[in-house]
Amino acid sequence: MRIVVFGAGSLGCGLGGLLAKRHDVVLIGRKENTDAVREQGLRLEGEVEAKVGLDARETIDGLSQPDLVVLTTKAYQTKAAVDALSAAPWPDTLAVTLQNGLGNLEVLRGWKGAKAFGATTTMGATLVSPGNVRLSGLGRTVVGADLDEGGARRIAEAFSACGLKVDVRRDIAGEIWAKAVVNCCINPLTAILRVTNGRLLESAPVSRLMSDICIECSAVALAACVALPEGRMIDRVRAVAEDTAGNRSSMLRDVELGRRTEIAQLNGAVCRVGSAHGIPTPLNRAVAAMVEALEPATVQ
Repeated sequence: MRIVVFGAGSLGCGLGGLLAKRHDVVLIGRKENTDAVREQGLRLEGEVEAKVGLDARETIDGLSQPDLVVLTTKAYQTKAAVDALSAAPWPDTLAVTLQNGLGNLEVLRGWKGAKAFGATTTMGATLVSPGNVRLSGLGRTVVGADLDEGGARRIAEAFSACGLKVDVRRDIAGEIWAKAVVNCCINPLTAILRVTNGRLLESAPVSRLMSDICIECSAVALAACVALPEGRMIDRVRAVAEDTAGNRSSMLRDVELGRRTEIAQLNGAVCRVGSAHGIPTPLNRAVAAMVEALEPATVQ
């Protein structure tokens, strides 16, 4: 399969490097990273040790039609990414979003309709340096088959052929929301407190706050008629925090590096959906405000 990975950051490079084992992969991303990949290859370390040679570019200009586009940009870049992609005459290309946050699939379907697929992954990837990605785990990927089961299975087969564990599910909205709830509970608190994920569990007051944020998020999902996966969401939140205890969340890294965060597409999105359905979200609103205060003034 010919695959374009649009968003060559940590997840995009990690996934692209794995997919390149069996597929023709092109990475699209920032110049610093794509230059390093072109000149030195993409190095994977950690869960997978490999050096992969693949095409890497800053834009899609001049590319022939791929079979699949995998969108892995930051959530606040989704519209710009889709605007760039929609300029290409690729009517038969499938597209899948593996991004954090809420609202990405809706934007992608504005371009691709039923050929756009939602997906989630628990793959752990960190961009150590340009062209060098550490994989802390391959995790589990879920691809949504709510509109086109055949297309979803093609994507799943392409991923699983490279050693990834992949499920296909019709109710992808529940999976997307579940991942967003986990991120809403963990990421902003790690960014505000400047701690690793596992440290959140070591403080009883912080652990209670995490639980209360989870309750708010779950109430909003219920009001929006989203069926979250079975089981208590707070148990999933705590399990993720424990399993990734030593990790510095992407939001914490963004704050430390003085970059924009995805807070508006996580807790901010929960607040917006909650407001539309009359569900109060004071804790989500509070942590969103605190993280926004840590962002560069240019994005506030």
